[in-house]
Amino acid sequence: MCNCLYIQLLCPISRNLYPMFENLEEYYDFLEEDNSLIRSYGISNKLNSIIEKTQDVTEKKILSYEMFFNDLNFEKGKLIPKYSIGEKSYPELSLFDDNFEYIKSRATSKDIANPRNKAKYNHIIWESPEKHIDYAKRAIDNYFTFLKNISLPKDDNLTNRGFTLNYENLFILSETINYKKKEIIEFFISHLNKDELNGYQKYSIMDFILSKGKKVIKKYVEDFFNYSKSVIDNTLYPDFSKEYLNLLILICSKQGVSAKEYQNKLGDFHIIDSEKHEESFAVHDYYLKALKQYQKAGNKEKIEEVTLLIEKAKDNLNFKSIKSEHSSPELQKWWDNLKAYTTELADKGESKEIYEYLILANIFPKADVLDKKVKSVMMDLVSTMNFDINRNVSGSESSGINEYNIHIQNFSLRHLWLIFTKGLKNQKIGFESLKDYFKSHTWYGEDIISTNADGIKETFNWLDLLMPSFASYFTQSEIDLKENKNSVTGYILSIDSLVLKFEGVLRSFSRNIGAQTIDIKENGTQERISFEKLLENDKIKDIIPEDDIAFFKFIFTSEGMNLRNNIAHCFYKPKNYSAAVMWLLTCAFLKLGNYKFNRIEK
Repeated sequence: MCNCLYIQLLCPISRNLYPMFENLEEYYDFLEEDNSLIRSYGISNKLNSIIEKTQDVTEKKILSYEMFFNDLNFEKGKLIPKYSIGEKSYPELSLFDDNFEYIKSRATSKDIANPRNKAKYNHIIWESPEKHIDYAKRAIDNYFTFLKNISLPKDDNLTNRGFTLNYENLFILSETINYKKKEIIEFFISHLNKDELNGYQKYSIMDFILSKGKKVIKKYVEDFFNYSKSVIDNTLYPDFSKEYLNLLILICSKQGVSAKEYQNKLGDFHIIDSEKHEESFAVHDYYLKALKQYQKAGNKEKIEEVTLLIEKAKDNLNFKSIKSEHSSPELQKWWDNLKAYTTELADKGESKEIYEYLILANIFPKADVLDKKVKSVMMDLVSTMNFDINRNVSGSESSGINEYNIHIQNFSLRHLWLIFTKGLKNQKIGFESLKDYFKSHTWYGEDIISTNADGIKETFNWLDLLMPSFASYFTQSEIDLKENKNSVTGYILSIDSLVLKFEGVLRSFSRNIGAQTIDIKENGTQERISFEKLLENDKIKDIIPEDDIAFFKFIFTSEGMNLRNNIAHCFYKPKNYSAAVMWLLTCAFLKLGNYKFNRIEK
């Protein structure tokens, strides 16, 4: 008897993987007998081989419809094609070109007894233009019959997952037309204290019901809570403790009661998990998850403990740089042409021409490159974490290598190096020439008149604030050129000053074009609009091209170098300062100063 049971359990799976039929009648027999919970594989190929052999046009059509039927599946109540490429999918409902008459006949046929397939036929009609509530009801009745009569082998993860997939389809349909909702939830609840379903699938279905259910009866929610609490209290499924704690937190939020107990426990579990990853960067992820739960619970003592753990864990972060060199005839030609052109520009061009070249030439990437990520297929298979320059976990959810940054490092900075070094040596770029250019060709040299708190008018222009920083930069540049070195600390003052002043220049520009620079809160207090929002203002976008806006974002915001944050919070160390950063800042000021407006702020 034991051996017979063993054969009965294996046969559906074996038959599911290797369908045995040679014609349409045998295929129908196969469908009637197949009560497995897992998807059938190889059926479409088998049907296609029969299509190629048969000469009967009607039979070919039926076999084609059955291919589409098998290649369409449902997940969480939604119709899922076998595969999709862009906007195209296979199969699509439009392939049933007989107004679904064949599928309707199968959905309502009294000759079909198998509830699993009958549910699917009816479900397809319900999703089609021919939908009618009767098809949804028949789908529900047949899904329900199928699940009630199926036997689940204990500890069989594959069939457990199959049960969940079918139950989710059943539940979504019942929610959609409000049919047999109570019976379907009570049917699942009857499985909670049985061993047929494994611990994870029980959690998964409860979470699905609570997340997708429109109005779940309070008693059922309490049943889920009591069962989940017993799992935690009795350590029934230790591998899924975090899942059940998250479920308890969700239930508490739905019931409007405090979840602090479970938030603290979940935080503790994350800390315990972190111990398996000591001296690995992955430990940060567990610490941050724990911190989030302690913050929700308002546990100040634990918050302080975890914050200290996060700071201490930074010492174990050791990211190695990987250097990869690439050369090609095309790259060499680009480099040779660039050297020749910049030499001619520095030798024969005037200072004004060089500064205009820095403003207008295609030195920097296009705006659409800023959001592009170079991402290996392997990155889809692993979890990724992003760290900023201070080894804090970045809030950015995007993963991959920033293509804009690659362009800046490998092309833009090499381009700027040629221009600045040659321009400095030929004395075409320097303090006096830049000051004259700013004064004659930008709005930085225009006087700004304002009235102070005493009612006295004051006058200043941006050159008074900017040029001392540029003086420091050019002084250090001359020293570096003479001594053939790149100072580690000589550019700190100029970079720190200009990074912070760029926001002031941008705000001044915004005011002069009538763009909003402050928000008024509900209590009447004023708040400065963030740097990022300034750049998103439509009036700014009407004047400054998107490529230049992307350049500003890359330099000053978290989309790139994040200079404003890193300088303001002293995350930059001496090694991070260089002449290259000053080249980028000089270009930013040149570009912003180049745009004109009709009035100057008074």
